[in-house]
Parts: sequence; structure tokens; C-alpha cells
Amino acid sequence: MSWVKWDLVYSSYENGGLNIGSLESKNLALLGKWWWRFKTKTGSFWVKIIHSIYGDCGRVGLEADVNHSSISGLWCNIITACHKIEDLNIPFRNSFVKSIGDGSSTSFRKDHWIEDFTLRDKFPQLFRLESSENVLICDRIIFTSDATTSVWSWKRPTSGRTTTELTVLVSLIAGFSFNHHEKDRWSWSLSTNGRFTIKMLSNSIDEKILSSTSNSIETLRNNLVPKKVEIFVWSALKRRIPVRIELDKKGIDLHSARCPICDDDMEMVEHSLIFCKQSLDLWNSVFEWWHLGKFSNLSINETLRGNVSVQTSKFANKIWPAVEWVCAYYIWKNRNNKVF
Repeated sequence: MSWVKWDLVYSSYENGGLNIGSLESKNLALLGKWWWRFKTKTGSFWVKIIHSIYGDCGRVGLEADVNHSSISGLWCNIITACHKIEDLNIPFRNSFVKSIGDGSSTSFRKDHWIEDFTLRDKFPQLFRLESSENVLICDRIIFTSDATTSVWSWKRPTSGRTTTELTVLVSLIAGFSFNHHEKDRWSWSLSTNGRFTIKMLSNSIDEKILSSTSNSIETLRNNLVPKKVEIFVWSALKRRIPVRIELDKKGIDLHSARCPICDDDMEMVEHSLIFCKQSLDLWNSVFEWWHLGKFSNLSINETLRGNVSVQTSKFANKIWPAVEWVCAYYIWKNRNNKVF
């Protein structure tokens, strides 16, 4: 029997969920990681195979190729996943940024390293004269202590339009900042530290696909209690535990909807955990143990959200919420032991 919408269970703590994350987001993130590997592991044998079959870009940038008959199998699934992530308004394909160092692992013609284009596409006439297909940046730009020098190898001398393109290219290179003391490296612009992680991509996807309401209250957490206690408190605060009045609302045929412990009132969440005679006795004992006087008739929100302050020390104030949560958990556990 479902008590809480799955979208809410999957949602982040900030959106009132349990931060589990959806299977869809994890699947897309796992497939997306292969695009990261495709971009960064250019020397791998499988990457070379993809290049030889589908070209330098692997056809990831071509929307029409997702359902193309020439693409099949796992690579088709990876391309489809990339497009699905993009459809969620996550700039995934352009989130991989290459920082140019000495240019020893970046293609001079084919990679995006000056602005948002390849030199081959920007200067098509000029690069038809290029003598080498797979030339690297370090092959064309020589770094010295105080300047950079361009070294060209054309099939024939430039003239006319190609000379114009060469002039523009030289000015672009002159305005580019190289860090030739370091190696070329990739970074991921969607993370603060530049590292690609499946978890971070999965969280970004969940933020887009999981419904969240503006009045969602952030989920309370406490590392002093087991996870099962945290989940119980989360359910109790949302009034989503199977007390008899809630079971009756769901059409479960019960012989009585009254409290199975005291039989004094209808069994609602508030009554079961707070106002039942046995529960009150326990709360009074706990409050007396902590020298807080008599337990007043607090609501379940006031009790479990830590509205009561022990006002003795920071350490005690940190422990007290855990005591309240464990107390509520064992009240419910005792109730279940009697019912079942």
C-alpha cells in the first residue's frame, strides 16, 4: 500500500523527500558518463572505433541521427540519453570544457578550443590546404619563454580568400591565452570543482523531472539516529503512517478505528504518538529525566521538529532531538507489537 507519492520519496531533502533519486535519472546519468569518457579518453581503443564508424563527434550533436538506421546498439542508447538530458534544459553536450595547456592532446583543426567552433568549420577554404589531417595544437604553435610562434604546413601557398582566413586565424591565436606549463585537461562546467560525477548529473536531472511544490518543507535529518528512525519521523510528520483512522479512509475493513492501546479515542497519528495515555506517560518520564518539567500537550510537529530546547548546553541541545525521535519510534514499535 502506497502512503506517499514516489516523486516525493525520490525528491531531495530540500524538497521534502528522502533524497533517493529516480531510476530514470540514474540511468540517464550512467549513459551520460560514456559521453564524458568519449570526450576525455580519446586514446582509448573503443573511442577510436567510434570515431572510425561515426566520425569525430560520434554524431552526438546531430538530432536527426538518433533514429538513423546507421546507428544502433549501445552507442544509439548513449546518443539518445544525451538528447534526453538536453531536452530537460540541461546544457549537457556543451558542459564539457577543455582547458588548453601545452596543446599536446588537442586537435588543432577538429576540437573546439577557440570559442565555440572548430577551425576546420570556421576556415573551410584554408584548411583544405592543410597537409596533415590529425595535427595537434603543439604541432602548429611553438611556445617560447616570451612568445608563441605559428608553424604552418600548406599543400600550396595561400592566396585570395585563404590568405584572408589565415590573417583572421593568426589574430585569434594571438588573442588566445595558453598555459603551456600544464597539460590539456577537461572540466565539467555543471559542477563547482570541474569534476564529472554521476551523482551530480543525476541530481540535476531529478530537479527537472521530479515534481516539487513551493510549500515543500525541508526534510529533517539527524546523524545520531539510524536511518529507519529518520524515515519514520519523516512519515509521521507527513501523517503517513498506518494508524487505524488512515486505514479506514483507504477502505480497509477494521473491526474498530479506536486506539488499540487505550481505546479512549480514534487512532490518529497525533493520538497514537502523543496523546495516548501510555504515550503521555513515556513523554512525561523522558521530560522528567531531562529536567524539563511536565510534558505539555505539544503537537507532533512541535515535538518532533525540536521546538523544545533543553537550554543547558550545545551538546545537550544536539542530543535532545535524537531522544525525541527515538522515543516516538519506540512508541510506534510498541503499538505494532501489541497489534500484531
